[in-house]
Amino acid sequence: MKKVLLVLLAVVLLGGAAQAQVIKLSLWGDICVPNEDYTGGLELAIGTETPAVDGVQLAFIYAQADKMRGLQSALVSSTKDGQGVQWSVVNLADKFQGAQLGWVNWTKDMKGLQLGLVNYTEEMKGIQLGFINIIKNNPSFLPVFVFFNFCF
Repeated sequence: MKKVLLVLLAVVLLGGAAQAQVIKLSLWGDICVPNEDYTGGLELAIGTETPAVDGVQLAFIYAQADKMRGLQSALVSSTKDGQGVQWSVVNLADKFQGAQLGWVNWTKDMKGLQLGLVNYTEEMKGIQLGFINIIKNNPSFLPVFVFFNFCF
């Protein structure tokens, strides 16, 4: 647990080093302080939609970022272009590189690891671990398989 907290602290401090904004507090959507399109550091929210996040985006209900680099966590997390870790009950991404950890993971283009009960992607370079694993366009193995699936 201490290592996780140290890593989160490092991401927050280093993620915000290039920008003046280190912490953003969001109630819902654009009801936030400061009301900026970019978060470089830590964003804490009930529900949030931020165009660009470099750092940590933590929300109670919903976290959405068009471009996300770092850690994104909520009941539902969503990004168009993500890199890092999505750790939520439901993870959604158009394009993602890294790890999705949740009950349901869904992407169009995935590079990395999906770990959950149900994992779905159209294109993948990586491994899925879960109860039901679907890689729609899988030339390496089966498109649907239980417990694991892969495509390299």
